[in-house]
Amino acid sequence: MKLNERIEKVVNRSRAFYQAEDPGHFMVRVNVPAELPEIPPYYSFDLQREYPAFLDAHLAVMRCNWEAKAGIDDDTIPNFYPRFGIAEHSAWLGAEVTLQEDTSLPIPLIKSPEDIEKVTVSEENPWFQLMKKSYEYIQSIKDDSFVVGVRGTMCPMDIVNALRGDDLFFDVVLNPELVHKMMRIVTDAVPWYYRHLCEWSDKVADGYVYMFMDNWMGPNYIAHLSNDAAFLCSPETYDEFAFPYEKELLSQYEGTLYHVHNEKMQFVPKVATLPNLSIIEVSTDPNTVTPIDDLPNILAKTGTANLLLHGTSDQVRNHIGELTDRNFFLNVNCQDKQDAEDIVRLIRATSKPLGK
Repeated sequence: MKLNERIEKVVNRSRAFYQAEDPGHFMVRVNVPAELPEIPPYYSFDLQREYPAFLDAHLAVMRCNWEAKAGIDDDTIPNFYPRFGIAEHSAWLGAEVTLQEDTSLPIPLIKSPEDIEKVTVSEENPWFQLMKKSYEYIQSIKDDSFVVGVRGTMCPMDIVNALRGDDLFFDVVLNPELVHKMMRIVTDAVPWYYRHLCEWSDKVADGYVYMFMDNWMGPNYIAHLSNDAAFLCSPETYDEFAFPYEKELLSQYEGTLYHVHNEKMQFVPKVATLPNLSIIEVSTDPNTVTPIDDLPNILAKTGTANLLLHGTSDQVRNHIGELTDRNFFLNVNCQDKQDAEDIVRLIRATSKPLGK
């Protein structure tokens, strides 16, 4: 299937999914085992100079993944974008990072309340420039096998946690005014940065292809958002220091994909009341029951939101009959290509119709 044909089919189904008002609609992303080239550790690159080599190595991996599932009609569009690890989500505000083997970690910028002045919203910040140059490089090497996707960002509290470090969790008690000041700065800054990510990416049918699920969303969506810092807080702390800012942020968009963890679902019922919430992704933490095997609890805590869940092909087969009370995007790890084709057929046959 040519890329343009694939885009048309995925966009039609995606539009129908996100517009659906009744339950029982399924979308699917399948993952097929593939032999992948080895990627050198992140710390082996001088990213400001060697970002093309870093991106080339990661693109080679993506091409292997695309080839492994070639011809499978799931709800993904092959796409590629810069991805330097979790620290990039805060470094664009002037912070530094520590490179790890397969990610990056933020170095707190606000070590004392006075350091809040170091937070700068500027195109001159080195990591903003790295992302910009990386997108430009990907655009320069793009062929007709993929589109350039949107990397995504984080919720304000996650970014503040990266900028302040874990002192944030003392601040909510000892210096709440500082927390609100930091949250205000970041909440105002996120749309500025996110706008640039979209401008650097490819417009696809008036929308974009988004990181994490490789799926299409409309032109004024924000995805994918996380607030992992909230899992270190009480629901009351989340209600005061995070939720109001998230509500303000999401009100500026027509929809979003929001990421939560299944280990601590205590604040998710509040998350589920956010405006313009298109889909909640529930991840699986270590030593926990996979959400697809814990459906009654997951459904009870997530309101009426569409859900993105992960599982194996066997788990999906075991629970397919229990999924019709909600709309699900299923990210499925398959045994091989035949297994992936079979699970796509099962999900299509069980789902209410989605587009053409």
